[in-house]
Amino acid sequence: MKQNAPRALTRTDSRGAAGYTLIEVMIAMAILGIGLMSIAVAQVSAMKIASRSKNMQQAMFLAREAMDDIDARLPGDPFLVTGQTTDDPNNPLRGNGSDQEDGTQFTRSVTVTPNSPETGVSRVVVTVTWLNSGTSATNQIQLNATKRLQ
Repeated sequence: MKQNAPRALTRTDSRGAAGYTLIEVMIAMAILGIGLMSIAVAQVSAMKIASRSKNMQQAMFLAREAMDDIDARLPGDPFLVTGQTTDDPNNPLRGNGSDQEDGTQFTRSVTVTPNSPETGVSRVVVTVTWLNSGTSATNQIQLNATKRLQ
């Protein structure tokens, strides 16, 4: 008797064509969608952080500019003795290098408290305030220094 050679086991597709099923394509699309949404959320967050950082940098520049003007005053200057809060006459201010599309405006004020923290010394506080263009939150930076009265 002659034995038949063993047949190789093969899987046959009932449709006769190889490919992906609709379920596999839908799962792949869902995974791709989740990945793209994660990237979009990260991009929006990065833009908000960059905008906030830029505004803080501009506010610090404006505060430092006012403090430099006060540092240039000589001891005995009447401004350092009066004990008052003075708003910048140029308010609202735009930051250094502000782009025209950004509507952020800054206000700056200087508060002088004579004989504080001790006699013969004035405390000087420069406050820069701005409204965040993305939200309605008000932000503020203060720069503190002391200046000898005499």
